[in-house]
Amino acid sequence: MTTEPPIIREATPADRAGIQRLLRELHGDSADSTTLPEIRQQARTFVAGDDEIRGLLVATFVDYGHEPYGVLEELVVDQASRGSGTGSALLAQCKSWLGALGAEVVFVSAIDEEAADFYLHAGFTRCTGPWLWAAADQPG
Repeated sequence: MTTEPPIIREATPADRAGIQRLLRELHGDSADSTTLPEIRQQARTFVAGDDEIRGLLVATFVDYGHEPYGVLEELVVDQASRGSGTGSALLAQCKSWLGALGAEVVFVSAIDEEAADFYLHAGFTRCTGPWLWAAADQPG
C-alpha cells in the first residue's frame, strides 16, 4: 500500500477551526476561541550607527494566540565599540519593540560565557528545557 505524502501549504483564515482543534490538543483549554484567526510573525533588524554601522540586532516575534514570544536571533557589536553601551542600547530597543507587540518572554542563545554574562547582566535568566535543533537543509 502506497501512502501519498500530505499536501503542505500556507494556512489561511479558513483553516481556523482545524488549527484551533490541534492547538487545543497541544495546549488544552488555554487555546480558546480567541486563538487565531491569524498567526502574527514579524522580524526586525536594528542597527547602531549612522555612517558606520557599529552594531546589529536581528529579532523575531511570534504569536499564534498562546503566549506570544520574541527571539533575539543575532546581536553583534564591532570590537572597537564593545563596552560602550551599544549592545545594551540595541537590546533595549529590541525589547521595547517586542513588548509593544505583546511578547511575554524573549529568548536568546548565548554562544559563549562572555555573551551569556552580557545577557545575564541585562536581566535574562538561564533556562533549560526541551530545546532541540536540526540543520534546515537535512531531510526529515
